Amino acid sequence: MSKFWVITKQVYKRRVKTKSFLISLLFPVLIAALIAGIPKMVDYFDSSSDITKIAILSDNPVFVKALTADKKHFQVDTNIKDKKAAQSALEKAKIDGFVTITEKNDTVSAIYTTQETAGQNVMTRLTEDLTATKIAEKSADYKITNAELQSITSPVSVTNDLESNNQLTNHEKDVMSAAVVILTLVIFIFVMSYANIVASEIATEKGTRIMEVILSSVSATTHLFAKLTAIIFMLLTQISFYILCGAVVLVVGRNTEMVQNILDQIAVFKAYYLVLNLLFVILGLLLYILLAAMIGSMVPNVETVAQFIYPMTILAIIGYWGSIAAANAPDNLLVIIGSYIPTFSPMMMLARMDLLSVSTIGIFSSLAILLLSVIGAFFLTVRLYQGNVLLYSNEGLWKTWKTSLSYAKRK
Repeated sequence: MSKFWVITKQVYKRRVKTKSFLISLLFPVLIAALIAGIPKMVDYFDSSSDITKIAILSDNPVFVKALTADKKHFQVDTNIKDKKAAQSALEKAKIDGFVTITEKNDTVSAIYTTQETAGQNVMTRLTEDLTATKIAEKSADYKITNAELQSITSPVSVTNDLESNNQLTNHEKDVMSAAVVILTLVIFIFVMSYANIVASEIATEKGTRIMEVILSSVSATTHLFAKLTAIIFMLLTQISFYILCGAVVLVVGRNTEMVQNILDQIAVFKAYYLVLNLLFVILGLLLYILLAAMIGSMVPNVETVAQFIYPMTILAIIGYWGSIAAANAPDNLLVIIGSYIPTFSPMMMLARMDLLSVSTIGIFSSLAILLLSVIGAFFLTVRLYQGNVLLYSNEGLWKTWKTSLSYAKRK
């Protein structure tokens, strides 16, 4: 047991001190901070340009007065009275644009002239101000009171009454869809990074041909378990760091609108689904780590790791894109089949489950298949590793796989 912990500590310390691990640890945090800060940065840099400088060309002073009163969005140059003066001011950048308002046969139309394409916010605000002014003017002409006008224009309230208990509201669907995208992306990134780490860790010692020396003092099984334990500790370290960062953000910014929105979205998840999501993530990562260890034991040197691990990379990519398909068409036949295949189910079944598109029996059936696959992969990896660590073959993955199986059968 002491040899087991010696190898575990040595591998763990060596790996967590690498620059690549520190970059992979901090990069997602920096990206999350950047995404969270983008709206505030946009607001900060756009704060000075929130007010649009315009001129108004209209024979009706009511429209001029209405837009002039909207000082929060517009700064109206009242000295400009004709189109020639407006065009001159626009060319000299004294105004951002000018509005030409015409009335014909009780129809009001407006043209906003600018040097560059007008922003959607400006166009929307102009439309709202002019429409509200027109409604108010016509209401006065027709002698409609404000109360009557409000009664006429008030929207009809339409709500969705769900008879079934296993359906999501629109808000819940939005939250679940976002959660599916984030969780499947997290699984995919961790699978890609840690599968490569596991395979490279095992292949490094094979490439230097010191495996014979190591196995003279420790068994192949202990050697494998120690390395896998060290990699799992690395994974737990990274996850714990993210949990700690999340906890700090929640505590420090508990009174901010952003944190409150995050908490409201988390509240949509039932504890039942949180546990199931966690199980699929953990088992999925374990399966891919074990497959990577199995493949790594067949690799003759570090240079061929990418070549040998390529088929597993393809499986992970299919699973990730399958989860996107499952989020859009959870009842598609290929999606349903894929959600029960162990290499795909951690992402595809997770997507179908979170969108309530699969029964409880289906969820637990997929989870049971995944669990049995992890157990089977564990015993198969242990069995093959004992012969593979001393197997140096440059014949490619499939021929090496056949040779490895033949060695295992002899034992």
